[in-house]
This record gives sequence, structure tokens and C-alpha cells, in this order.
Amino acid sequence: MMQLMPFGLLTILFKHKRAVTRVFLAIVLGAGLYLLFATPKYESMAQLVVRFGDRSIPDISRGQPTEMTPSDRREIVLANAAILGSPDLAQATIEAFGLKSIYPDIVANPPSRGTPMDEAVKQFRDNLVVSVGNEDNVISVSLLHPDKTLAPKLVQKLIDLYIARQSAVYQNPQSDFMKKEVADANARLDRAQSALETFKGTWKITDYDTEVADLLKQRGDVDSNLRTAQANLAQSVQREKQLQALIKSVPTHIPAPASGEKYRALDDAETRLSDLTSKYSQMSATYNVNGPAVATLKAGIAGAKADVEARRVELSKRSLTDANPVYQNLQEDLLRTSADAESNAEPVGILSDQLRAINTRLKDLQDHRGQFNDLTREEQIAENTYRSLSAQYEDARVKDNLNLQRITPATVISAPTVPYKTARPRKLITLLTAIVGGGILAIATALALEALDDRFTTAEQVAYLLDLPILASFGLRQRRVVRALIAQGATR
Repeated sequence: MMQLMPFGLLTILFKHKRAVTRVFLAIVLGAGLYLLFATPKYESMAQLVVRFGDRSIPDISRGQPTEMTPSDRREIVLANAAILGSPDLAQATIEAFGLKSIYPDIVANPPSRGTPMDEAVKQFRDNLVVSVGNEDNVISVSLLHPDKTLAPKLVQKLIDLYIARQSAVYQNPQSDFMKKEVADANARLDRAQSALETFKGTWKITDYDTEVADLLKQRGDVDSNLRTAQANLAQSVQREKQLQALIKSVPTHIPAPASGEKYRALDDAETRLSDLTSKYSQMSATYNVNGPAVATLKAGIAGAKADVEARRVELSKRSLTDANPVYQNLQEDLLRTSADAESNAEPVGILSDQLRAINTRLKDLQDHRGQFNDLTREEQIAENTYRSLSAQYEDARVKDNLNLQRITPATVISAPTVPYKTARPRKLITLLTAIVGGGILAIATALALEALDDRFTTAEQVAYLLDLPILASFGLRQRRVVRALIAQGATR
């Protein structure tokens, strides 16, 4: 049992000093033996930068370039790092120099399981470190190898193989396939354009929507003019009917007025009759009505009356009629109205024919609108496909040339370094680690042994447990003196 009090840990260490010393020396000695017999390895390092966007290859895109997000960039850098650390790349590097040149010990002592190449690839990958920073696009490559002259060559060969593999993985353009696809898209576009032009030529269409809009506008104008013409025609016809009905009730001739030389004789006879009648009235007042003078006057009045009647009869036989001016005016209005009706009827017919032609054209266009839309859509799809494939083909062709020239987004910014001192094992760090680790493990061993020991070690432990004062205590030195005396007495 262990009591944690001042100088208690030192007491425990001194109590188990042999075990502590053995553990500490074993660890330090093991580290020393490791440093003495470990094969020294040299480290060669290189750095690559992965470029993105138009910094890696010429920009041949026809559209707006897509901005990459940080996560996309990170994934690309990690993918390139995975290519660098792939087993296939490690095997290709080993095969380029030969297994015997790189790992002669594996050739001399083949593994019991697997092939020597498998063991060599495993050892190569164990000594290879491919690291990527947290926020950058730089890849660091380091390789440990016993041969300091061969280590940078291996790293350089690994980078060369990586660049070739990176081109094959990321920039495989398939230009021959794209060329065939572009040719097929071009033939499809030609067929679509030919079908559309044939349809337009058959129906005499240049711009479908524009023509429909123009026809609708024309139909509105023609319809408005037709309604105006029909209204004018209806008014003319109605006026013509009214004039025809009115002219039937108006006489064509009227009697000539009684004036002029033609009625002078009648007027004279009536004047003479009036004078005689007036004299008769005067004479009848003063003379005897049966007297000869009055009788003569009566005879003159009777002759005057007969003359007046004779004149009237003669005048009635000889009177003439004149043309009725009202009838003539109505007739002129009727002729004018008939002419207006005929003139208004002609625009109605022309405008009606134009309206029928426009409606027929609109119906034809509407009936074939679906076919026109299908042909137009097919032509647009074929054109967009051709443009897209053409751009991809140009991209593939340029990338193919880049592959031939071995131009890739990955660029070496630090060539493999030539090591001048060993990188493994690290002697100072190993010794310090062994000393510190040995001390910690020795202390842990002492504490573990003390925890397993149920004996009292110090007087303080007894006093603490029994809660009684200590009268006396005997140290180990006295036991050793007694043993020495016993041993001396035995010799006598």
C-alpha cells in the first residue's frame, strides 16, 4: 500500500531500485542497439503545385468559366495526392529501376508470403509520405531510401509517372470520338435546316410570328374598313329606296302658270264684262230697268259673258304643262344615290375578298403551327448540340495536344532534393525519447510493484493506518549489519 506524502515517491523508487534500474537500462539499451544496427536512410523531398482554371491550360471555352469552390479545389488536390501514393505508381517506379537495384535485401531474402514485388511495393509506400496542406494546393512528396544518390531519382521518376498518369486520368479527351459526334451533329443540323427551309418555302413563311402579327393587324384594319364600307353601302341603299318610294308620289309635270300674252284676251274680256256690270249697276239705280238703254246694256253684258266663256274654253284647250322641278330634283338625287351605292358596293366586295384571304392564310398558318414549331425546335436543338459538341471537340483537341506535350495542371515547384545526411534514424531524438520513456516506464513499474506489495515500508504508513505514535523503528541498514556479524562469526 502506498501513502502519498512528501518523499513517499522517492522511498518507493529506492525500495524498487533494482526493477527501476533494469527497466530504464533495458529501454535505453534497446534504443542504443536500434541506433547501432538500424539501416540509415536518406530522405529526398519535392513539392508540386496543382493549378486550377485558366492557369492550367489555354482557355478555349465559349461560355462563362465556372468558378470552383474551395471544397472542389480541395478534392482535386487530394485526388492528385492519392494518385501519387497509389500502389500502381509505386510498382511502376520500382520496375523502372529494377527490384534488385532498389531493394537488394528483398531479392536476397524473398518473403514467405506474396511476391518480392508485393513486399517491395509495401516497403516503398511505407517509406513514401505524400502530404497536403490544410489551405493550399501544394503537394509535398518525401521518400526514405538507404541509397542517398538513388532517393532523388526515385522521387523524380515517381513525379514523371504521376504527371503521365494525371494526364490520362484528368485529360483523356477522346478526340476521335468527339470528332465523329461533331460530324453526326453537323449532319443532323443540315437535315433539320433543310426540312425547315422546305416547309417555309412551301408555305411561303419567312418569320412565322411576325407574319401572324402582321396578318392580325391587317385583318383588323380590313375589318374596320369593311364595316365602314358596309355602313356606307347600307345608307346609300336605304336612301335609294326612300327616293324611289318618294318619286312615285310626285308628278312628273305641272300646269304652266297663267301669265303673259297667252292670257291677255281673257283678261280683256273679263275687264270689259266687269265694266259693263258696273255700268248696269249705276244705270239701274237711275234708269228704268226696262228702258232701251238698260236693255242695250244687258245685251252688252250677256255678250261680254259669252265672250269670257269662249275665251276660257279656248284657253283651256290651248294651255301647256311644265316639267315638275321637285320631280327632277328627286330624280337627280336618286341617280346620285344609285351611283354612290354602286361605288360603295365595290369596296365592300374587295375588302370582303381581302378579309377572306387573310382568314384563309391565318387558318393555314394555325393548322401548320405545330409542324413549324417542331421543325424549329428540332433545328434549334441540332444547332445547340452542334455548337456544344464543337466546343468540346476543340477542347478535346487542345487537351490532346497538351497531353502530347505533357502539359498538365500539376507543376513541380521544388525538384527532389539530394540528401547530405541521414534522416532515419534520428539519433538525438531517439535517445531523448528512450531516456524520457524509460524514466516514465521505470516509475510506472515501481508504482505498480508498490501497489501489488501489501507490506509496510515506512513508519509513517503504520502510524497513518493504526493512528498510534511510533516508539521505535529499525532500518534496513541494521539488518545488513546483523547479517554481516553472523557471517563473520560463522567464519571463526
